[in-house]
Amino acid sequence: MLAQFTAALPHFLAYFGAALALAVVFLLLYSRFTPHREFELIGQGNVAAATQLGGTFLGFAVPMALVIGNAVSIPDMLLWGAVAAVVQLLVFVAISRILFKAISDRIAEGCMASGLFVGSMGLGVGILQAACMVP
Repeated sequence: MLAQFTAALPHFLAYFGAALALAVVFLLLYSRFTPHREFELIGQGNVAAATQLGGTFLGFAVPMALVIGNAVSIPDMLLWGAVAAVVQLLVFVAISRILFKAISDRIAEGCMASGLFVGSMGLGVGILQAACMVP
């Protein structure tokens, strides 16, 4: 049992490290992509921004979890992780440019309904995306 653990540990560390790095890159890019600054707003106690970013991150993490379990290599995982990130960006674009053009301002103002809506849509699309990523 210990031999299996020590043999698997480098693979775990490699995949986990790559997934964490991709998650950090995703969060930084996403927060730069949106007109409002989530981390700054969260630091000011804006629950709407925290809800929006938290839901969006979960919408990214759920497909990543399935991808990690099915990837044949780290580059394969990173490629599909990039797809998950792009989908989350497209969710925000669709909401902010087609459905509710002022949603970013509403989140910055602390409108919980707006933050919850964007976060929930990100999570919902992420769950659907994860189901589509399973071979």
